[in-house]
Order: sequence, then structure tokens, then C-alpha cells
Amino acid sequence: MSFNKDRFNEAIANKKMTLQELATEIYNKSGQEITVDGLKYYKRKTSNSPSTKILSAIADVLDVSADFLLDKEETITSYFIPLIGKSSCGKPRDYDLNGYEPVPVPSKLFKQGMYAVEADGDSMSPKINHGEIVYCCPNQVIDNGKIVHYWLDGESGIKKYKINEAGTIISLIPINSDYDIITIHCEENHKLEMAKVVGRFDDDF
Repeated sequence: MSFNKDRFNEAIANKKMTLQELATEIYNKSGQEITVDGLKYYKRKTSNSPSTKILSAIADVLDVSADFLLDKEETITSYFIPLIGKSSCGKPRDYDLNGYEPVPVPSKLFKQGMYAVEADGDSMSPKINHGEIVYCCPNQVIDNGKIVHYWLDGESGIKKYKINEAGTIISLIPINSDYDIITIHCEENHKLEMAKVVGRFDDDF
């Protein structure tokens, strides 16, 4: 089975790594040594594949399978994003995997900068239940009725977003009627940050 340079290049681009960074990380994680020139060879050629150990090490660092690099799979099945904590903690910002637990996200949902939180409570039940992992995507347009992970004046949670026609009042609405609606008057200068919730583990919205 030949090594697929196009998939190799795609995986490197998705990880935003230089070849030197890739070579260093391969050695750090597996003890396998490969030079930058060696990696350049596999970026250009498809006829020869690396040794089994090198192939496994490359796949591990790039968060893909060896079968994917050998052209046995049609697509990347998942990427990994940081699980930053429960929905009652963890401020939305640009996260990386350092210091956080990585969780897989389907390729159809993946966008750069995504993170995940664990739902803590049942305010969004039955749509999102206690303990479920939800995928959050910052820097996206959020329409009325969409679910968001928010950070408001030191408190975070998951609610439905709504803004009035005048653009002066934001409501964060629970699905579970046992919980109160949070009302925010925009002129009061509250510090509000939001990320669009695009799915939960193994399911998209």
C-alpha cells in the first residue's frame, strides 16, 4: 500500500506544524528519528511508505490513522479539540491542547479554534443533558434561537441566545422551564462573550 502524500500534506496543514516541529514531536512522543529531509520526501512521493514504526509515529502526532495515510480510508474521521472543563467554568478564547484533555470532533463540524465543554446541570435538557460534551465554535455569527456557551461577568453556562429587534436586550434562555431567563441590557456594559454550540459528542445541531 502506497503512502498518500496529499493526505499527509492535508494532515500537516490541519495541525499547522512545520516539518521541523513535526520531526521534533515524532521523536519526543515515540523516540523515532526522522529528518526534515525525510519528511520532505514523503510530502513529494507516493510510491514508498515509511517503516511501520515511523508511520505509526507520524499518524499519532498528526491525529490521524495509519490507514488514512496509506490511502485505506476515504476521509479523516475526526480531529481533536481541547475539553476546557464544565460549562460553569472555562472562558471562551483561543485554546490549544496544552494542559487540556483532547476530545475528538467529527471532521464535518471541525473549525480552527474550537473547544469543548461538559454540560454541568440540566437547564438545557432534553436537548443537552447533564454530563454531555458539547462542541463550541467562537467567532461565528450567532442567530436568534441558537445555543451558545457564554461567559457573563465571571459566570458561564449554556443557553439559547435571543436579541430584541432594537439590539438593546439580550436574553439567554434555558430549555428547562425550571430555570430563569438571564436578561442583559446592552447599555449596562456587561462583559459578555459567546461561542456558538454546533453539536454535542457524536451529534451535530
